[in-house]
Amino acid sequence: MPLLASLILCSSLPAETLGCLKYSQISLISMQRHEAWLALLLHLMLVGLQQAQDDCGAGSCHPAVGDLLLGRSKQLVASSTCGVNGPQKYCIIGYLEAEQKCFVCDSRYPYNPYTQHNSHMIENVITAFEPDRKKKWWQSENGVDHVSIRLDLETLFQFSHLILTFKTFRPAAMLVERSTDFGQTWKAFRYFAQDCAASFPNISSGPSKGVGDVICDSRYSDIEPSTEGEVVLKALDPSFEIENPYVPYIQELITMTNLRINFTKLHTLGDALLGRRHGDPLEKYYYAVYEMVVRGNCFCNGHASHCDPIQNLRGDVFHQPGMVHGRCICHHNTEGLSCERCKDFYNDAPWRPAEGTHNNACKRCNCNGHSGRCHFDMAVYQASGGVSGGVCEDCQHNTTGHHCDQCKLFFYQDPHKAISDPHACLPCSCNPEGTLHHGACESHTDPVLGTVAGRCLCKENVEGVRCDKCKANHFRLRGSDPLGCQPCNCDAAGTLPFSVCDSTTGECLCQQFTTGRRCEKCVEGYWGLGKSVYGCSPCDCDIGGSQDNLCSPEDGQCKCLPNIVGRQCNEPAPGYFFLPLDYYIYEAEHATPLSGSAPLVKPTTLPRCDVYFQKQGYEFMIENGKIVLNRSKKRSVRKAGLGQGAAERGQDLALEVVFRQPSTGRAVTWTGPGFIRVPSGAGLRFAIDNIPLAMDFTIAIRYEPETLEDWLASVAVQPTGVSSSQHCKASSFSQEPHVFALPATKRIALLQTPVCLEPGTQYSVDAYFSQPSASDPKAKPFILIDSLGLIPRINSMENLCNKKDLDDYQKYHCVEIASEVGPHVLPEACARLIASMSARLHHGAVACKCNPQGSLNASCSRLGGQCHCKANVVGRCCDTCSAGSYGFGFHGCYPCECHPQGSVSSLCDQVTGQCACLRDVDGRRCSQCLPGYFGFPHCRPCACHGFAELCHPVTGECLNCSRFTAGSHCERCIDGYYGNPSNREPCRPCMCPGVPTSKRFFAHSCYQDSQTSQIVCNCLEGYSGNRCDECPSGFYKIPGSPGEECAPCPCNSNIDVTDPESCNRVTGECVKCLHNTHGANCQFCKPGYFGSALNQDCRICKCNPAGVLPATCPGGDATCLCDPATGACLCQPNVVGTTCDQCAPGYWDLAGGKGCQLCDCDLKNTQSNQCDQLTGQCQCKVGYGGKRCDECEENYFGNPQKHCISCNCNPEGTSWPQCDKATGVCNCRAGVTGRFCDQCGRGFEKDFPSCRQCHLCFDEWDTEITALAQTVQGLMRFAASLEDKGGQMPSCDMRFKAFEDAISEIERILKRPVFSWEALSSIKDFHGYVQQQITQMSPIRSMRYEFPDLTASIEDIGEEADRVYELLQQKLDLHRTIHYLSLKEAINNIKKHSEVSFLAEEKARETTPVVWHSQHTRQSVLTVIHKQAWERSKVLEQLKLIKIPGIQHLAEKICGVPGNHSCAAAACGGGPNCSGALPLSSSAFRKAEETAVLLTNLTTQLQDPENQYLQVEHIRRMAEDTKLKGSHFNGELERAKNQIKIDREVTKEFIKKVKNFLSDESVPPEDIEQVASYVLQINLPLTPRELRSMIGKIRSIMAHCERYKLNANKRNGKMEVAQTLLVEARAADKAAKALPPVDKINDELKNAVSSQGRSKNTLMKLNEGIQGIRAQITQAGNQMNKTSNKLNDFSAKQSRLEDEITTLQTKVLMNRNQATNVRAGAEAAYKQAQKIDNEFADIKRKYAILQDKLKAKGPPKVTLQKVKQLKEEAEKLAEETEKKIRRITDLEKKLQDLNQTKQDKAEQLRQLEEQVIAIKNEITEQESKYSTCKS
Repeated sequence: MPLLASLILCSSLPAETLGCLKYSQISLISMQRHEAWLALLLHLMLVGLQQAQDDCGAGSCHPAVGDLLLGRSKQLVASSTCGVNGPQKYCIIGYLEAEQKCFVCDSRYPYNPYTQHNSHMIENVITAFEPDRKKKWWQSENGVDHVSIRLDLETLFQFSHLILTFKTFRPAAMLVERSTDFGQTWKAFRYFAQDCAASFPNISSGPSKGVGDVICDSRYSDIEPSTEGEVVLKALDPSFEIENPYVPYIQELITMTNLRINFTKLHTLGDALLGRRHGDPLEKYYYAVYEMVVRGNCFCNGHASHCDPIQNLRGDVFHQPGMVHGRCICHHNTEGLSCERCKDFYNDAPWRPAEGTHNNACKRCNCNGHSGRCHFDMAVYQASGGVSGGVCEDCQHNTTGHHCDQCKLFFYQDPHKAISDPHACLPCSCNPEGTLHHGACESHTDPVLGTVAGRCLCKENVEGVRCDKCKANHFRLRGSDPLGCQPCNCDAAGTLPFSVCDSTTGECLCQQFTTGRRCEKCVEGYWGLGKSVYGCSPCDCDIGGSQDNLCSPEDGQCKCLPNIVGRQCNEPAPGYFFLPLDYYIYEAEHATPLSGSAPLVKPTTLPRCDVYFQKQGYEFMIENGKIVLNRSKKRSVRKAGLGQGAAERGQDLALEVVFRQPSTGRAVTWTGPGFIRVPSGAGLRFAIDNIPLAMDFTIAIRYEPETLEDWLASVAVQPTGVSSSQHCKASSFSQEPHVFALPATKRIALLQTPVCLEPGTQYSVDAYFSQPSASDPKAKPFILIDSLGLIPRINSMENLCNKKDLDDYQKYHCVEIASEVGPHVLPEACARLIASMSARLHHGAVACKCNPQGSLNASCSRLGGQCHCKANVVGRCCDTCSAGSYGFGFHGCYPCECHPQGSVSSLCDQVTGQCACLRDVDGRRCSQCLPGYFGFPHCRPCACHGFAELCHPVTGECLNCSRFTAGSHCERCIDGYYGNPSNREPCRPCMCPGVPTSKRFFAHSCYQDSQTSQIVCNCLEGYSGNRCDECPSGFYKIPGSPGEECAPCPCNSNIDVTDPESCNRVTGECVKCLHNTHGANCQFCKPGYFGSALNQDCRICKCNPAGVLPATCPGGDATCLCDPATGACLCQPNVVGTTCDQCAPGYWDLAGGKGCQLCDCDLKNTQSNQCDQLTGQCQCKVGYGGKRCDECEENYFGNPQKHCISCNCNPEGTSWPQCDKATGVCNCRAGVTGRFCDQCGRGFEKDFPSCRQCHLCFDEWDTEITALAQTVQGLMRFAASLEDKGGQMPSCDMRFKAFEDAISEIERILKRPVFSWEALSSIKDFHGYVQQQITQMSPIRSMRYEFPDLTASIEDIGEEADRVYELLQQKLDLHRTIHYLSLKEAINNIKKHSEVSFLAEEKARETTPVVWHSQHTRQSVLTVIHKQAWERSKVLEQLKLIKIPGIQHLAEKICGVPGNHSCAAAACGGGPNCSGALPLSSSAFRKAEETAVLLTNLTTQLQDPENQYLQVEHIRRMAEDTKLKGSHFNGELERAKNQIKIDREVTKEFIKKVKNFLSDESVPPEDIEQVASYVLQINLPLTPRELRSMIGKIRSIMAHCERYKLNANKRNGKMEVAQTLLVEARAADKAAKALPPVDKINDELKNAVSSQGRSKNTLMKLNEGIQGIRAQITQAGNQMNKTSNKLNDFSAKQSRLEDEITTLQTKVLMNRNQATNVRAGAEAAYKQAQKIDNEFADIKRKYAILQDKLKAKGPPKVTLQKVKQLKEEAEKLAEETEKKIRRITDLEKKLQDLNQTKQDKAEQLRQLEEQVIAIKNEITEQESKYSTCKS
């Protein structure tokens, strides 16, 4: 890119370089001198550029760079020019010009050097190459800082750089801006300032970090030079390398449509501050520019090298030469002012600017001759992989596609013609309604795609060649249908199998009970199509519970009556139930006695729970699951019994109320509280006024006869008004009495005649009862009447049942079963029909209304409505305590638990629970006697002799005996008093010597002697005398004590207190100390004793007299002295031990009496420095002996200072001493010889060690041998003489000399490392010579027998010579191979083998001590063996000396009789009376056998302890398991405890949350009310009494656990005892095996038996403890389960409440957020209004200033327009401000309303808070009542 190259080139050169400033600097500096050269240079450069850039075919090409100001003087404007409106004076700096200082500027006309030389218009800055260039410039007005120069171009140009040459100072601050959208937006190029931080504080002062950084440059803003200073701006910083000049951000930097230079600050030199003394100083300061150069070129994106003028745009009329034009002459198939687009039909590739050698020319589109227009599509281009992106437009000949290469819709390509053929596309022949795309067919044939030209594409549900018919099971072919035909969609569940719908109408063939076009729904009365294989099912709505028999076709839900649910409307809603058949019951207790019969006598006392007796009117009451209609009247009551019985008043024939209480295990067969006892002939009138529907009823009477006779009942129904129901009018029920039987075997009788009753009418039913045949005519019979009931007749209800239902109703006896009282099971058919009848009769289900305090939950049984009652609660609604219970509340009712022996009955007051007690009985349960009585249930007065009012309620022991009495019956006086309370005599104080309350009372008690009537005191310890006024022996009177008190003598228990003289009775000083003590208080041990006198532990000193100092042991009977505390004696030197009984280590001779002496052992020969303390013998090493180990041991010899060597003498062959200590020569015994005395000597046999003496002939042989020995000796002497003479046998000497020389030579040869061949040959020859010489020495060889030693030496030398020869042979072989080995390798091998040899030698040396030690050991063993052999030989010798008389004596010792007979033949016969060894041993053997039998028995008996031990082990394991279970249970308790703590904390946190929620001001009142109501509905899971009871149970459990721990400790102790017994048993077993004496065995057997007994006792105790622990654990586990269940219920309720509170808190938080948002919006609006108000005030201020200025000087037209416009904008702004102010006012009003609402809610909240506090107080009060059982 030449322009970019020029930009970079010019940017990289300094300002004075010719290449950059060829149009400015040269012309301004030396234009006159170099004008010709400049013209020539310009011409050459332009020609070069022309040649270089004309060739656009080789790649990119670019227009030439020039001055963009040339020819654009009309497009260059300045915001301020001097003299525009008239002449204007200006001055210059005084010191710059010597003459004229001020001048005139007149720019009303263009510059003319002759006529208008004072014109300084902006066009003067354009370079014109004129002479006297400095006479023309542009100049601004005086003193104006902000002046701008703007160049507006007609199109987009590339910008290179800007050069400004100033006539005056350069601006102190300026900036250059550019625009690429013709002045709509501007971007800064560069800032220039002398002080960048002050002028442009937010602009960085550089350096630039990137090519596009905008910085502030201070290089061109200095005050120097004062003229011709330059400002240079380069478009691209040359310090940054640009890789791609066509990236958008680079193009944005170098392209522009407008350029603006803003001067913002003048250089004033500071004299503007001097005022106007010398005229206006601002006349000297203005902007003046000689020249302005804007370099750039026409922007053609590399597709043009020349540009032409743009017609009809701004510019000069006559184009000035050198002007840079703006319309490119484009190449590369491009067009546009900047060649910014491709030519028409050249859009097959994307337009790109040309780059380098790549021209990126636009490509021609390919439309196959069917179009002449196209456009480029980048998506198509990218999809083609960058090959083609042209999209043809307006394709002809029925073609379409990017290249018109496809037939358009509804046409297809003729397979026989090319696509470029004008007739290649033919029309399709498809049905437009049945085909896709309204009749389109496949456009061409493609085997790969599977398309066939002209084939119709049918819609999904259409078929046929032309797609003109519907598929099977489809109908109605339409073009508007995207699928063509609609599927019939016959519902498979409701359509007949294998059927096809009608193709025109789509009607399907339906199954039975199915309808609809698609058979998609059931007919009315049926439902569940598709839910089963049977199609539609009948609704089967319950005729009583539903409104009709129609149901929902989807789920079959019927339309239910109120409070009835279920698909068939046959189930009551939760909390509701169906009334039973015998719902309408009227109790006989509330009936009115008929006239003529005795009045009804009410009981005088009623149970507390039967409050309905005390109210007026009619209301429901629940009894045993029945709803009973009662009529109660206020009557006077008075106290009577609470049990079953009758209350009578007046005559004998009075009607009685008989209460009946249920009993455990017995079914309840009555209703209400009981019966009316009616005599024969009497009657009752029942009032009925609650009939729900006009219908027929059956009258039922419940009763109990007292006898076995049947009764008759006569019933008459009398209405109080006229019947209005058509149903009852048509009824023929007569008002005459109807009589029916009351069988004695039944409890209910039904009147079979129906009775029609209607609502709104009150009826009286009169019933008379009589017994026609009484067994006892005199006795008046009675019958117990329970109640009268009305049972609806099912057949009187229209459209309720069909015939089958009526038959089932009769078949299953539904009326009879449902009328029974008590538990009964209804057949399913009965239950269904009764529920339907109840729903129809009462128009829905009835609410359960379970009492929240008495029921477990709000649900009840489906039929009958019986609620789930808590313990001891009865009634259908669980609102009454059962008989024998009281205290109705959230816990249920507590059982009365009246004591059967102390109460009148089992009933109690149902509020307080107080039972009716017998006489002298008290307590709520009547379970204790009255105060002052005991022995419940037979309470008797306390026998306390009048000295106590109360006694123990069980034992009768008197409590709090008064008047100094005591005893279980206050029958004796307390200690310190005497008297006879049993005879009601008072108790008097004992005078011992003072009264018991004084400090001088020193007795336990006293008594009065019956004979002398004297008082005898029982004195305290330390007192004596009749009055306890004396001190006994061992005591003394404390001096100065006020009460003359006695104190024990302070003798530390070391005196005999019975001895009067043991201590001084006056001073207390000890006199006779015992226990080896002495001192004033017997506090020290006596001399010669040590220990603790205070503990009576003074022991005699046990010092060794030989080891202590003589001064400490005086001798005689006196004991030695020692340390009185420790008993340590004072030892002599080198003596140690507490008793000085041993020598210190290294010393001996304690018995010497002078201390111990040094052992003085030879340390080298001893094992340590210790020695025997008695003998002083040191512990010698092996081979050494002597007292100090300084001698050699026996059988050793040598120097003991060095080492002793074993003699190795055979002990069997030596006598004592074994060897000589100096020489080691063994001392052989007679007959033994040898070096080690291990051979028999001459004259003795060779059988060592016996060595028997040889036969006498040995002497003769010995003589001969002696002679031979002498001969040998002579020969030896002869040989010695030969050696001394030396020269008498020269041949021998020479030969020996030769042998020695040969050996020396051999040694020399061996010492040499290498042998030569000559040396080896000579050796071989010498060897032969030696052999020869040896052969020649045969005469001498014959002398070997004469000289055996010499011969042996010669043979040795010969063998050595042979070995030398073999070595020489090896060396020879080595020499032969030496030629193949290097000397270095040989040396290394030698070193290696030398090292190996050295290591072997070291190992051999290491083994030497081992061998020596082994040898020494062997010698020691041999010595011992020899010694033993020697001893045995001695014994044998002694045996040889034994004579026959000795043997006879031995026989006498053995058999016990003298003589040489056998023991069996002895006189005593070896019997027990014999004293010989044999009879004694036989006796001992027999005793051993007997002992063995005893041991066997003992072993058998010891098996039981083993078994007991196994049982103990088993019990121990059981105890361990029990302990583990107990630990587990303890862990469970701990977890339960922790859970309770957690629940308590959660509850506290929950209460805290509730308090915070109630105290929050922003909480809506309705939420607070909801929370308060919910809190009031919370049912506490436990009452305070139950909580206390539970806590007590937990404590009892913990007490069990504590007892378990104690029992565990006891068991551990018993286990230890068992272990001890086991050890004893095992010890006995071991002792038995050791064969102890029989007495000891018996003792151990006794111990074993006793141990066994103790083991059995221990086992029994362990079993009892384990059983107790198991029971305790079971009890604790049950209690824990109960506690856990209750806690779980409470946690669940608490969780639900927390969830609801969390929801309320979420609502509150949302309200807060909304309020915060509203407040924030209001504050923002208020701030915005303030801001607008401030802006408006500022505008007003500026407007006032502007008006002042306008008044000061005449406003021009433009100013007036601007003012007018400003005024309009101000008015508009004022209107907007007013609107916003009104809006703010509205918001403020809303805020006030919100605040008022908030205050109102706060007040409501405060009131609600007060209500909550009141409710809380009420709850607290109720809780207090419950906790204190107060009403």
